[in-house]
Amino acid sequence: MRVVVDTNVLAYHLLGTPRFATEAAALLGAADEILAPALWEAELVNVIWMAVRAGVLPPQEVPSRLSLAAGLNVRSISVRSLWHGALLRSLQSGVTVYDTLFVELADRERLALATFDRKLIQAFPLLAKRPQEVAA
Repeated sequence: MRVVVDTNVLAYHLLGTPRFATEAAALLGAADEILAPALWEAELVNVIWMAVRAGVLPPQEVPSRLSLAAGLNVRSISVRSLWHGALLRSLQSGVTVYDTLFVELADRERLALATFDRKLIQAFPLLAKRPQEVAA
């Protein structure tokens, strides 16, 4: 299965977030190819930074979490190749460009976007789905 994955799916998996980690892991384990706009890396590092600052993740665990993220072999797609369509989607929907980059990629590749973001799922119900729905 090929899938576009929102950063929140990767983050919940890497951080072991109780309500979401199992669902995220099931999708990631079933995927043959995982795609995301290249900004996913900056977003993920920021989430890890916030987790350390909030005391959710001990600083000494950061290197192993980053190694785990690298091992997911997410295929990063240039933001520049997506930004025009993402900006148009954002202007039409009111959803941030950061999020519509993932939607644009999913649409171009004719794939589902796995996300836990309710706003994305509501704004783009044909493309954005919970990971369990994508894996089904």
